[in-house]
Amino acid sequence: MEIREWLGKDNKLGLDIWEKKYKYDGETFEAWLNRVSGGDKELKEMIINKEFIFAGRILSNRGLAKLGRKITYSNCYVVTPPEDNLESIFDTAKKLARTYSYGGGCGVDISKLRPKGAEVNNSAKYTTGSISFMNLYNMTTDIIGQKGRRGALMISIDVNHPDVEEFIKVKSDLNKVQKANISVRVDENFMKAVIEDRNYETVFKVEDTGEIIKKSIDAKKLFKELAIQNWRFAEPGILFWDRISNWNLLSEDEEFEYAGTNPCAEEPLPAGGSCLLGSLILPSFVGENGFDFEKLKSAVVKSVKALNDVLDEGLPLHPLEEQRESVRDWRQIGLGVLGVGDLLIKLGLKYGAPESLEFCDKVARTIIDTALSASALLAKEYGAFPRYKEEKILQSPFLLENASTETMELIKEYGLRNSQLLTIAPTGSIGTMLEISTGIEPNFAFSFTRKTESLHGEDVYYKVFIPIAKKYMEDNNLTEEDELPDYFVTAQNLNPYDRIKMQGVWQKRIDASISSTINLVNKVSVEEVEHLYIEGWKNGLKGMTIYRAGCDREGILTVEKKEEKNPEQALKEKMETIARGELKPIAPDTIYYPHKMRIGCGKLKVMIGYSPRERAIQDLYVIRSGTGGCEKNIQAVAIYMSGILRLGGNLFMLEDAIDGVSGCTSFAVARSKNLDVSQGSTCPSAILNVLKKFEKNMGLSRHSEAIQKIDEEERKEKELVAESEKRKTICPECGVELEITGGCYTCRNCGYSKCE
Repeated sequence: MEIREWLGKDNKLGLDIWEKKYKYDGETFEAWLNRVSGGDKELKEMIINKEFIFAGRILSNRGLAKLGRKITYSNCYVVTPPEDNLESIFDTAKKLARTYSYGGGCGVDISKLRPKGAEVNNSAKYTTGSISFMNLYNMTTDIIGQKGRRGALMISIDVNHPDVEEFIKVKSDLNKVQKANISVRVDENFMKAVIEDRNYETVFKVEDTGEIIKKSIDAKKLFKELAIQNWRFAEPGILFWDRISNWNLLSEDEEFEYAGTNPCAEEPLPAGGSCLLGSLILPSFVGENGFDFEKLKSAVVKSVKALNDVLDEGLPLHPLEEQRESVRDWRQIGLGVLGVGDLLIKLGLKYGAPESLEFCDKVARTIIDTALSASALLAKEYGAFPRYKEEKILQSPFLLENASTETMELIKEYGLRNSQLLTIAPTGSIGTMLEISTGIEPNFAFSFTRKTESLHGEDVYYKVFIPIAKKYMEDNNLTEEDELPDYFVTAQNLNPYDRIKMQGVWQKRIDASISSTINLVNKVSVEEVEHLYIEGWKNGLKGMTIYRAGCDREGILTVEKKEEKNPEQALKEKMETIARGELKPIAPDTIYYPHKMRIGCGKLKVMIGYSPRERAIQDLYVIRSGTGGCEKNIQAVAIYMSGILRLGGNLFMLEDAIDGVSGCTSFAVARSKNLDVSQGSTCPSAILNVLKKFEKNMGLSRHSEAIQKIDEEERKEKELVAESEKRKTICPECGVELEITGGCYTCRNCGYSKCE
C-alpha cells in the first residue's frame, strides 16, 4: 500500500502533515509502518485499517533512538512541583528545558510557592510571589525549540492559594505568559461557596519562617472574575481537582497523588509522570450491520498491548531520572478515541441527543472494561505495575463502577499491568491528517476555506467539504450544507450544554481525563460562561476550557498587527458614517442577559444584548432548550427583531410589525393543559413581551431614554470589560482561519497545529 492510497488520493493536506510531522527523512510508507509498529504485525494491520493510531511523538520518534537521536515517545510530562526555595524553582526551569529538548510538553503546579508579600530571609525581605516565577517558566518554554516549534507548558495553581486572584488575571496582559496554558485547581468547598454565595479562606504556611498568611475571598466574585477572563482570553481553564483525585484507579492509595496535568489537561500525572498516547478510530468499527462491538474489543486488547510495548521500549529514553522512575513505578498509558463526531453521523445519531449519549456510554464502557481485562492478562504474563496494592485498587470507586464481574475476577487473580489506562487527547493533527473529527468533539465545520496560489501569483480561496459531508451530499444530490440532516452537528450549532453532557458520559468511563474545548459564539455572555462551568462541575467533568469566538486571545494569532483604536472612538466614527439602511454596530460594552421562557411547543432562552453606556438593547438571539418549536422560524424572528433595532427602530415598531398576527394553536393548547406559558399568543409576541419587561426593569419605560448616555457613576458601576472587534483566529503560517477543537488550533489549509 502507498501513502496516497492510505490517506486518500485527494488528501493533499494529510500527505503534507505525514511528510512534515511523522515521516523520517526519505522513508517509504511501508518503512514508516514497520518502524512505528515495531514489528508487531497485528498493530501494523490495525494502523493500515485505520482502527488505531499512536499519538504524534510515537509516530515521529519510535525507533529513531537506534540512530542516536535524543527523543522521547511521550507527548506529555508533569515535572515535580517546585518547592518554596530559589534552588528548587530554578531546578524546575532546568527540568523543563531538558524535557522540551527531547520533544515533550510539561505541566507544572506552583501552589507550593509562597504568596506575594511573604517574608524571605534574603536581601529582598519580601517575596514577589508565586506568580512572578511564571515568567521564568514561560521564557524557558519560549527559547527551547522542538523541530521548528516551541515546547508546550501548563501552569496550574490551587484555588486555596492567596495569589489565586492575581493568577487568574495574569494573561489579561497579552504580552505576558503567552507560551503557557494556565488552569485553576478548584475543589468542592470552593464550588459550594460559589453556589451558596459566601466567602472562603485561603491559607498558606511558610515552612522556613513559620509565617501563616490568610486571606478571605468572596467565592462568587472570584468565580465571576475567572469567567470574565475566560470570556475575554479563553483562559484560565478549570480543573475540578476533587473529581481528578477521586475518580481513578489509585484514588484509595494514600501514597499516590497527582502533581498536575499536561498542557492540554487530558493527563493528570504524579510528580515526574508521563504518558504514552494512542487512539481508537471509532468510525472504522461501523459496518453494514451497525457498530461492531466485538471488533472494538479485539482492537482494545491489541492497543493496550501496543502501548505497553512502547512504554517498555521507551523507558530509557525519558529525559530525566525522576521521569524514568515514575514510569517504571506506575506504568501509565493513555488509550483514547478519535472520530466520535463522525461516528454519530454515520449512525444517524444527533450529537448530544439522549440516544447518542446512551450509545456513547455503551461504547465507552466496552472500552474501559476490555482495557482493564487486557491489562490484567498482561499482569499475568509480566507482573503488575511495581507500586500495585491489591487492597487499594479493589476499593477504587472507579473500578467498581466500570469493571464487569469477569474482569474483577481477573484483577483479583493477577493485578493490573498499568495504573492508568484511558484518556482522550486532542488528536488535532492526526484527525486532520485522516480527515476525521477529533477526540469526542463534533466536527468544527463541514466545510472550510482553503487557499491556493493561481498561475497569476494571486491567492485564490475556495470552499472544501470534509469527506463525511461531501459523500452524503453527493449520494443525496445536495448542493448546500444547509440541506444536511439535523444530525450533522458542528461545534458552531451545537448547544454547549449538550457538549458538556457528552463529555460527562465519557468521563464516567475514563480514569484519566479529557482534553476539552467548549466552543461558543461571540455573543455569549459572561453569565453564560459561569453557568457552563457550574454545569461541567455538576456533570462530573475533570476539567474544561471555554473558547468564545472573537475573544481578545485571537489577536495573538493574527498575522498582521492592526493599529488599536479606543472602542468608544471606533464606535463614534462608525456611527458618524452610517448611511440610511445600514445596521448600527453593536456597542463594544454590550452584555448578553439570558431570559428563560416557555412557548406553546417547547422552551426558549432569549439572550438580550444590552449596552450600559447607551442604555439600549443592541441585539438579541434565541437558543432552543430541548426539542419542540419551529427552530429556524424562531431564529429568523429574533434576527429580524434585532435588525429593526439596529436600523434605529424601537419596541413600538416591533409591536406594529407583528400586529395582526393571529394566535398560535400551540399556545392555546399549552394553556388548556395549565402549562406556565410566557405572556403572548405567538413566539414573536412572547419574545416582544420579554423585551418590554427587560426595558422596564432597566428603567427604560420611555423609549427616548434608550439613546441617552449613562452618567459616569452608573457607567463605572455597571460596565463590564469592553468587547473587542470580532476577529477570526488566523493561521500564523498561511493566513487562513484556524479551527479550535479539543484544545488544538488546526489549519485545514496548510496543516499547522498547536496542541501536541
